Amino acid sequence: MTGGESTAVHLVPVVSLVAADSPRLGGLSQEHVEVLAQRDIEPVLVHRDTLRVVDGMHRLHAAKLRGEKVVPVRYLDGPASELFIHSVAANVSHGLPLTLKDRKAAAGRILASHPGLSDRAVARIAGLSPKTVGAVRRTSTEEVPQSEARVGADGRSRPLDAARRREAARAFLAEHPDATLSEVAASAGVSISTACEIRQRIRSEERDPLPPRPGAAREARNGNRAGSAGTLADDQQGQRIETLAKDPSLRFTESGRALLRWLNKRAPDLEAGQQLMAAVPAHCAVAVAHLANSYAREWQRFASALDQAVSDTAKP
Repeated sequence: MTGGESTAVHLVPVVSLVAADSPRLGGLSQEHVEVLAQRDIEPVLVHRDTLRVVDGMHRLHAAKLRGEKVVPVRYLDGPASELFIHSVAANVSHGLPLTLKDRKAAAGRILASHPGLSDRAVARIAGLSPKTVGAVRRTSTEEVPQSEARVGADGRSRPLDAARRREAARAFLAEHPDATLSEVAASAGVSISTACEIRQRIRSEERDPLPPRPGAAREARNGNRAGSAGTLADDQQGQRIETLAKDPSLRFTESGRALLRWLNKRAPDLEAGQQLMAAVPAHCAVAVAHLANSYAREWQRFASALDQAVSDTAKP
């Protein structure tokens, strides 16, 4: 999702706000409105461009019930096409919980409007399991347009036919060995980093041809999903970060949240490094490699210290 919430609070006339496109199939709960009317009204989340309520219809009606002329508002910036997604995500995380039926229906709407989102990304938005979202997608296949790519929970787009595209890049390089990485990427619909990896693999095979070993064909089909020895594939990295993010000892402590933010910022580094590899001049390669090895050793020391801490904890 794009855009972001403002932290500033503004007082806005109640009559100027537009009703939300709510994910609640049963509409508002009058009982909940009356409960909120007895409390201080928390800011309502409103789309800045359209003044449509994104989150807080119960609070808005509570303010009306109290006879308030203005209501505190925080603005959300971003495209109107994503308002429903923001509304679902907000109502899943706090306030009066959405029912399972509400969340499944919301997932169906999100899949219809954003078919490129992965099951895991929609699951995080709607508070469902990826398996449930997959079932919703399958039951609505005829209604939901199918995309050739999926945008994951990390915001990155991955083609569904990655293996076919990698083969197309190989074929293009075989016919055009002097083509630039940008030309290879554009011809096959792959990223520049993938085009660089394929070119390096072809050159390695030309220098040192080896007979195929067991499992090599499967690794080639897996393409981008397979990492170098000892590394995690992109989806495994995402799963582990998600698991850590759910741990209360991290979520509800300032130091834990700082660690999660730091890990999330590091996640794109490997792909960025692959993209930058093509830009390293030959005479700078040794210096860059030394720096990369130095950073890798620091990471290894960090991992070894954590492993030792786990081992010490496990000792009786």
